[in-house]
Amino acid sequence: MKKLLIIIAILSSLIIANILVKTENSELDKDIKTLSEEINLLELALSFEIFKKDNKIKLTKKNSCYKIKSIDYCADSKKVQLLKKFLSGNVKDIYENREENLMRLGFDNVENISTMIINGNKTLFFGNINQYNEIYVLQEDNIYKVDYYKGMLETTTKQWIDKSKPIINTVENDKFNILIHKKAKLKPCSNISHKDLITDKKFSTLRNSFFDLYASDVKATPNEYYVNVVKNDSLFTIYLESSNSKKNLNHFMIWKENHLVYFAESVSDMLPKLAFVVPNSVYDNISIFCKK
Repeated sequence: MKKLLIIIAILSSLIIANILVKTENSELDKDIKTLSEEINLLELALSFEIFKKDNKIKLTKKNSCYKIKSIDYCADSKKVQLLKKFLSGNVKDIYENREENLMRLGFDNVENISTMIINGNKTLFFGNINQYNEIYVLQEDNIYKVDYYKGMLETTTKQWIDKSKPIINTVENDKFNILIHKKAKLKPCSNISHKDLITDKKFSTLRNSFFDLYASDVKATPNEYYVNVVKNDSLFTIYLESSNSKKNLNHFMIWKENHLVYFAESVSDMLPKLAFVVPNSVYDNISIFCKK
C-alpha cells in the first residue's frame, strides 16, 4: 500500500509539473512575434527592392504575379514565397542596435551588406548567416535573428525569372512548317515540314528546340536595340507557317551576343520587347540547317 501511495505521489508531481511547464510555454508563445509584427509591417508586401553592392532588383505585385521591374516579367512564385516565409517567420532573438552588436553580427562592413526595401518605406539591413542558417536583420533600433532562406537576397534576373513556362506556345499536335532564314533574307535556306519534323530522326534536335524550350534569363530589348541585331552575322530568323493555310503563325529571331544565345518571339512582325537567353545548343540545332 505504501509503495502504491509513493507511485501515486510521484505521478501526481509529474502531472502538476507538466501542467506548469505547458502554462509557462503558453505564456512564452504569446510573446513570440513574427518579423512582420516586430517591424510593424502591417500591410501586404506589394514590392521588394533588394540591393547588394552595385546590383539591385525590384519586384512589384502586378496582376497575378510579382513582376521584375527592369524587364516587366514575372518572378518565380516559389522564390517570392521565400520572401513571404521570411517575413512571417518567428523572431528567435532580439539585440540592441549598438556598435558592439553591429560588429559582432556582421554589420561592420557596409560594402558587403545586403539591403531590402519593402513597400518603398521599410528598410532592412542583413548581417551574418550563422551555422544554424539564421540571419541577423537590422531595422531601426533592433537587430532580429530569424530563419534565412537560400536565394532570397539574389539581385540578378537570372535567379528570379519564372522558368515554369516554355518560351514558345506550341505542342507537337500543332500543324506547322519551319522556315529558317539566314539573317533577314527573303528566301529561306531551309523549309521543314511538320510531318518531317515529327517523324524524321534527323530533325529530333531541331524539334527539341521548339517544344519545351525554357529560358535561363530574360533581357529587355528596346526597338533601337534591333538595329544592331539585324546586322549581326550570327542572326537567323524563323517563321512557323501553318501547314494548312500557309499563313505565318509566329516569327522568331535567334542570334549570338557576348557568348550568349538570345531567342526572341515577334507577333505579327512587331519587334519583340524581350529576348530570352537559351542554351547554345538551340542555336546550333537551328543554324545547322542553313549550312550549305
